[in-house]
Amino acid sequence: MSEKPTWTILLIDAQPMSRNTLKSQLEYYQYIVLPAVDARSGIKTFQQNQRTIDLVVLDLELKDAPGSKVLEILRKLSPELKIIAITDQSVTEGQPAFDEIAGLLRKPIRTDRLLALVSKALGRI
Repeated sequence: MSEKPTWTILLIDAQPMSRNTLKSQLEYYQYIVLPAVDARSGIKTFQQNQRTIDLVVLDLELKDAPGSKVLEILRKLSPELKIIAITDQSVTEGQPAFDEIAGLLRKPIRTDRLLALVSKALGRI
């Protein structure tokens, strides 16, 4: 029997409760999660672990940078990177900054929707 592949997700979310909940949910389903508390630490973590990160889950409401700017920086570092954006505001996927994301989730995030979108982004379904 072959081993399950290990997927690594960079989770950039400034809200501790949201970040910890998402991290726990993903780890329960055997994902490796690298948490970051803001744009700066998220980008730094990505640069340090770029070879092992399969997906980024990015909160668009970061205090130190607009989500669209973080998306732009991550795209420059890795054009093929899969990114799921999360928000608690009325952001629409039709905006140019979101054309190339793997999906958009609105808070509060249901575990089943999170897992379905993560699986789809990683090509698991």
